[in-house]
Amino acid sequence: MRVIASKNNSLIIKIAKLKQKKHRDGQNLFYVEGAKLLKEALASGLRVRYIIAEENYAGALASPKDKTDGFEIIKVTREIYIKITDEDGFEGVMCVLEKPDLQDCIKYDKPVIIIDNVQNPGNVGAIIRTADAICCADIILTGGCADIYSSRTQRAAMGAIFRQNIKISKNIKRELEILKENGYNIFATYLSESSRPLGSVKFSGKCAVIFGSEGSGLSGEIIDLCGERIVIPVNAGSESLNVSAAAAIILWEINKSTEKL
Repeated sequence: MRVIASKNNSLIIKIAKLKQKKHRDGQNLFYVEGAKLLKEALASGLRVRYIIAEENYAGALASPKDKTDGFEIIKVTREIYIKITDEDGFEGVMCVLEKPDLQDCIKYDKPVIIIDNVQNPGNVGAIIRTADAICCADIILTGGCADIYSSRTQRAAMGAIFRQNIKISKNIKRELEILKENGYNIFATYLSESSRPLGSVKFSGKCAVIFGSEGSGLSGEIIDLCGERIVIPVNAGSESLNVSAAAAIILWEINKSTEKL
């Protein structure tokens, strides 16, 4: 187990930068924090580079070896851990991993949830967690969504990013075309006179549902590419449902009515 006691150590500086998306992208690395996510990360099959533990936590690590399955265990002072974490009430252990290639992970054999320009990491993480819990739907995110590798998204997803097929796409229109080519019926969540209430919709066969941001919703161009428009009826006077709450309701309905593919 290597011990690092200097905040100016080059590795510490490198890991501290992973709090920012541009550095996660540049280094092709991200980190997860806490014992639960550490366990999920180790079981995920992704390549782990480092496990870093604050000195008061280090004794609880399972392996005392300097290197285990290709990764290094590093003990740091509390002062250094504060530098690299972005959590206030941290447990004192993090895992640094290589980001996976997400381009070809969708197999088009199960329901698909598309999240378009949802920038709140809590909402993105909650949708991923719900999809994992309810019907194991695959996820497609547009580039305008919150980063799935941010700590806030990860906390909301509670490890589901390691179990779900998640594709990040820069061309949502092409994704919709591919879904159609693979036999999917695509539903847009959109409030209009032509939208069908959720209770009248049967998600049979291959289905995909696209959600837009709460602020701007889906563009007309995207809506026109979808086969149907659906809406969740709410009480009069209610503004709207949070997008993650709406996704949970629709995922439940998909789980109830989708035929096994």
